[in-house]
Amino acid sequence: MGKIKSNSYVPLSKQIKEKLLEDIRKGRILPGEKIPSEEKLAEEFGISRMTVREAIIELINENLLFRMPGKGTFLTQEFNNGQNTIKDLIVIKVPNLRNSFYFQIISGIQKVLSREGIEFTIFSERDNPIEEKIYLRKILKEKRKGLFLISSYYTHTNRSTVDKISKEIPIVIIDVEIPGISADIVMSDDYKGGFLITEHLIELGNKKILHLLGPVGDSSADERRNGYINAIEKYKIKEKIIRFTKWSLEDGYFETKKYFLNYNADAIFACNDEVAVGAYKALRELNLRVPEDISLVGYGNMEVGQILESPLTTVDQQAEKIGESAAELLMDKIKGKRKFSDIKKVKIDTKLIIRKSCGIYEKGVKNGNKNTG
Repeated sequence: MGKIKSNSYVPLSKQIKEKLLEDIRKGRILPGEKIPSEEKLAEEFGISRMTVREAIIELINENLLFRMPGKGTFLTQEFNNGQNTIKDLIVIKVPNLRNSFYFQIISGIQKVLSREGIEFTIFSERDNPIEEKIYLRKILKEKRKGLFLISSYYTHTNRSTVDKISKEIPIVIIDVEIPGISADIVMSDDYKGGFLITEHLIELGNKKILHLLGPVGDSSADERRNGYINAIEKYKIKEKIIRFTKWSLEDGYFETKKYFLNYNADAIFACNDEVAVGAYKALRELNLRVPEDISLVGYGNMEVGQILESPLTTVDQQAEKIGESAAELLMDKIKGKRKFSDIKKVKIDTKLIIRKSCGIYEKGVKNGNKNTG
């Protein structure tokens, strides 16, 4: 809880009161949760129980704490210090709400928080780093109980604000790493996913595989690329073909059309299912059939990939499990089961989902050991 200053002009009872308020603001004490006993607080600070009692009585008189005879003193269900109300205890900051991958993550978070009886607010910046900065500053000012930061390739531009928040409240960063930030992180094993799906295309006999890579500086895109490169090298494929995109259907469409107007390939590994759907549209306009002429695979196991005439082979990132793991990490810190300084990095397993778009039914699988979905 921190030290008090015996030589300060501020009375000891006021200092104890402020220490309790600080613990409440930072989420060390939850609404409805029991605060430490007078005896324990007196021992911790080396002062009399009477002094501690004075501080507690002040907070009871302000309707911030309440006593239950024989059970102890508890924080009321709502806390107001004149600046913020702990009602929506936690914030989920998400790049956009169009992507079903993010909805699955939020669903996993909600499952855990609902079980704990904790409310949350969602901020979405519509893939705009300026809007993200505004929301991050708002979170910093309000000092919420905790933050799930579903980051994006541009979040590093707001790193200084994220760093300030990480010193005030517990954060779990989800999906994309932010270098230099001391916070828990949960992400999928994108290296494995990139390797598995490239290996599968090679096993189908494809020798020239175009990889539509995600944004520059995005750690999840980088790991998928690394998996792609290592599979190409392991199987001694002569050529690595990489084109940069963002995460949108439009980018998949334009990059695919631009490439195939000048070159050719046997297969496309798109960085996510939306980009793959854009590639599918471009191939159709170029009179190239999926999977007869071109094997096409995506990433993320989004609903959009299953509505195509040839449903997408893809990688399941277990997005809901990512959300659940992130929520459990944050709750452990809020409950005091882990220290604020305890940092964990969790990788969630990725799984290959084989459907029609890769050409498995036309070409077969050399090793014959893959499951179809």
